[in-house]
Amino acid sequence: MANYIIKGLRKFSPVWQEAKDKDINEADVVTRIIKFLEDALGYDVLNHITKEFQIKERFVDLAIKVDSEIKFYIEVKSANTNLKESHIFQAESYASQSGVNWVVLTNGGEWQFYHLTFDKTGIEHTLITTLDLINGDVNQNADKLYYLSYEAVKKNELEAYWDKCLSLQPVSIIKALFHEDTLSTIRREIRKKSKSGVLIDEDSLVDGIRKLLSPTVVAEHGENIKISRKRRGMKKGDDDNSSGDQLPIQETDSATATISDKSSPEEKPIDPTQTPP
Repeated sequence: MANYIIKGLRKFSPVWQEAKDKDINEADVVTRIIKFLEDALGYDVLNHITKEFQIKERFVDLAIKVDSEIKFYIEVKSANTNLKESHIFQAESYASQSGVNWVVLTNGGEWQFYHLTFDKTGIEHTLITTLDLINGDVNQNADKLYYLSYEAVKKNELEAYWDKCLSLQPVSIIKALFHEDTLSTIRREIRKKSKSGVLIDEDSLVDGIRKLLSPTVVAEHGENIKISRKRRGMKKGDDDNSSGDQLPIQETDSATATISDKSSPEEKPIDPTQTPP
């Protein structure tokens, strides 16, 4: 991890604490955020940061531009404002009008990363992570803030971070775990380890894995805890009346993870470092 990010976090931790103690307003937090972006995340204030960026007749607090393209917006609140999901709606509206997929919500001491997805039905946002820059672990914060740094954004690593987060959502892991190829590998390994060379059938293995999952995971993702099979086509020359051992065609469950619904009352962050269920 870039040492300048860690150094910047240590330098600004007392700045954010002082901001809370003095209950500074939004405008003063914006001033400190700009300095933080420069010192800790490597941005050029004159070339990469636009204050009160206008979208049609509205303004967003800060826009971060790299290679003449807006990469993300920052919505800033006063130092003692408790960040809420509802605060993202205004920035969400800005982003939808300009096609920007990332919004950061912050009061200086706390940072929240949101990824936005736009489709015909509207806007869905996913809370990626929440960082405490006052009392949080410096190294862990640096690992995640790296993806907002000029270095990472320049190399398009912010989008790669989203792909990683999406792939590590519980629904993606569960579908991979219960895929027939994965189950086949586990069955072979169990057979090799057993003294009698026992071969466990798929259904028994699925039941065994299900018992390892927490009741919360089973309740939330139960519909995905089933064997997912590859599509099998018919052999050339076969027809509906042919006999033999040809397996029927089975539809494969989609491996695409479901994005958090913005109507959820409480949204939990996605953490790519979190241990899978």
